[in-house]
Amino acid sequence: MDMIPPVIDESKLQDFGRRIFALYQTHKTDRKAAEERWLRALRQFRGIYDPEVLAMIPANKSKAYPKLTRWKVIGTVARLMQMLFPSTEKNYGVKASPLPDLPAEQLQKVLNDLVAAKAEAMQTDPRDVLLEDEEIEKAVLVQAKSRAERMELKVDDDLQEMQFITLARKVVFSAVLYNVGVLQGPLHIAVKVNRWQRDPNKGGYTVVEVEKYKPLFEFQPVWGWYPDMSAAALNKQDGTFIRHIMARWEVEALAKRPDFLKERIERWLREHTGGNYQAEWWETVMKAEAKSDRSLVASKEDRKYEAAAYYGGVTGHDLRAAGVQVADEALGKTFQANVWTIGDLVIKAKLAPFDGNVRQHHWFLFEEDDLSLLGNGQCDTLRDSQLSLCEVTRAALDDMSVIGPMVEINDDLVTPGQNLTIRKHMTIHREGEGQSANMAAVRPFNIESNLTDLLALRETFLDSADKESGLPPPSLGDVSGGGSEALRTQRNASMFLGAAALPIRDTVRNYDDFTISVISALVAWNRKYDADAGRDGDHNIIARGSTSLIAKEVLSQSLDDLRQTLTPDEMPHVKTRALLRERMKARDLPLDELLEDEDVANQRAEAQQQAQQAQIENEMQLTDAQAAAFVTKSLTNIAQAKKLEGAISIDTFKAVIAALESGDKLALDTLKLKQPKKEES
Repeated sequence: MDMIPPVIDESKLQDFGRRIFALYQTHKTDRKAAEERWLRALRQFRGIYDPEVLAMIPANKSKAYPKLTRWKVIGTVARLMQMLFPSTEKNYGVKASPLPDLPAEQLQKVLNDLVAAKAEAMQTDPRDVLLEDEEIEKAVLVQAKSRAERMELKVDDDLQEMQFITLARKVVFSAVLYNVGVLQGPLHIAVKVNRWQRDPNKGGYTVVEVEKYKPLFEFQPVWGWYPDMSAAALNKQDGTFIRHIMARWEVEALAKRPDFLKERIERWLREHTGGNYQAEWWETVMKAEAKSDRSLVASKEDRKYEAAAYYGGVTGHDLRAAGVQVADEALGKTFQANVWTIGDLVIKAKLAPFDGNVRQHHWFLFEEDDLSLLGNGQCDTLRDSQLSLCEVTRAALDDMSVIGPMVEINDDLVTPGQNLTIRKHMTIHREGEGQSANMAAVRPFNIESNLTDLLALRETFLDSADKESGLPPPSLGDVSGGGSEALRTQRNASMFLGAAALPIRDTVRNYDDFTISVISALVAWNRKYDADAGRDGDHNIIARGSTSLIAKEVLSQSLDDLRQTLTPDEMPHVKTRALLRERMKARDLPLDELLEDEDVANQRAEAQQQAQQAQIENEMQLTDAQAAAFVTKSLTNIAQAKKLEGAISIDTFKAVIAALESGDKLALDTLKLKQPKKEES
C-alpha cells in the first residue's frame, strides 16, 4: 500500500521555520559564555597562553607552559574509565521491579500456566483450581526476572556491537576537559542478519536473511551542541539544537530519506548553488591558534552547508503544518519532535520516537555547579594552580638566564682594539697613569640565584593542584614518590588508591545518572523496534559505577572471611556459585576463561560425590575385614591357650578355628554350647 503523502501548509510551515531559526540564533548567543570557558580549557590543556596573558609577557622573556592540566585531565580520564568499566563486571544492570506490573497478555499467560500446573498436580478440572495471591505474585516475579535477564543480555549485545566503551571514553574525556560530555541516541540503522526458521512442509530448519534495525549511539562534541541555557537544569530544557556541517552530497542524501521533505531540499539546493556555512567566532579563533593544523587551510565557506536539528517541544499546529497527522483536539498541545532546518527552511518535522521520559541526548556532568548549567570540570578547577605554576616556571627560567658571575669593564682604561668577549684564560691589556693606574679596568660581580625559593613555590602549587583535582599523583599512575613500607604490598596499595578515589565519588554518581539515561533509552528502543515477548516487561535500570570505588582487596578479604566462617547449617542458605563468582571478580580474574560452565561443573560435582561415596564404602569394607581378621586372630590365640590347658578337645579346637575362618557365627555358638564345663576345684 502506497504511503499517503503529507499535506503541507507552506505559509504556516515557512512561519514555523523562521521561528525555529530565530530560536537557533538565540541558543547560539546564549552559549557564548560557555564557549569562552571551553576555549580557555582547550588552551590550558594544550599548553597555550590566552591572548590577554600572553600580552603581559615581555617579548624577550620565557614563555614556557608546563602542561600540568594535560597530565591531570588524561590521568583523570584513565582513572574514571578504570572505575566505571571494571574488567570483570558490567557497570549497569536490568532488574525486574520488586512488584512487577506485567502487560495483560503476559500476566494472563502466567495465570494460565499456574492453573494448568496445579490442576495436573491435583488431578482435577482447571476450572476448580483456586490460586493464592502469594502463588501468583511469586510466579509473576519469576517471570519478570527471566525477562529482565533476557533484556540485559540483549542490551549487552547491542553495546558491544556499537563498541560503547569507545564512545563512553569520548564522553568522559569531554566531561573532564569541557565540564560536560554528550551522547546522542538511540538512532538506528537497517542491517541484514541471518535467522533460522522451521520448514512446515519438509521439516527441519533453514537459514534465511532478513532485514532488521540495530540501535546506534553517536558521540556529540560540545561545540555542535546548543542546549537551552535558560533552563534551570539540563533535564528541564524546552529543546536542544545540534549543528551539522555537511558537504553537498550529504544534503542530497537527506532528500532520499523517507523522513525528510524531498521537494523542499531539492528546491533549496537549486536556489543555492553554494553553501550557507558561516564560521562561528570560536571556530575562527581555534583556526588562528598557532598550534592548529587548520591555520593554513583556505577559507571557502561556500563549500559547506549548515543544517540545524532541533529536539524538543513543538505545538500540534506546527506539526500539522509540516504534514504530521495531529487530532483537532490536540492541536494546542506540545509534542516532543525532531525538526531539521537549512537556514529558515524546514526540511524535516517528525514526532520523536519516544515520549518525554526517554531522552534523545544523554549528558555527563563532571561536577555539578549552581553557577553554571553546564557544570564544572578539571580545567576550571586547576586554572589558578596552572597559571601560578606557569608564572613560577617562567620566573625560574628567566632567573637562570641571568644568574652567575659577570664583569664590568671600564672602556677608558682598556687598550683599544681588544676582543673583550669573556672567555677562559683571556688576557686584558689596560692603560692609565697616576691615580687611574690604581683602578681596575675589569671588575667582577655576582648575581644571586633565587631558584631555591622558586622551586619550593613550584612544589606548593603542584601540591595545591593535587588537592584541587581530587586525585593525588599515585592514583593517576605516578609512583615516583614511593611510599611507606605499608603501601608497598598489593593489598594495602589498592586500599590506598581506593581511598584516594573517594573525592570523585560524586563524579562517578553523575556518570551513574548518565548510564541510567543511556540504558533506559536502549531498553525503550528494544521494546519498540525489536520487540520480543520473552524479554519485554517491567524493568528497573540500576548503575553500579559508584560501588567499584571500594578497594577490591578489602572486598576479597571480606568474601574469604565469609566463606571460612560459614557453618554447616548456614551453607545451604548460600549460593555457592554466586559466592565463587564474587570472589573471582574481586581479584579481577577473567570469569569466562576460568569459571567452568554450570552444567559441566554440576556433572563434575556429582562424579566427585560418587567417587567419594565409593571410597567411603571401600574403606568401610576394608575396616570390617581388618576387624574380622583381628577378632579371628584373637579367638585363635584364646582357643590355642584353652587347648593347651586341656579345656577342649582337639576336634573341638579344629571346629572353632574353621568356624572363625569361615565367619560362621551359628556354628561357633553351637560349639560353645557343646563345650564341656570345667569342674570346679
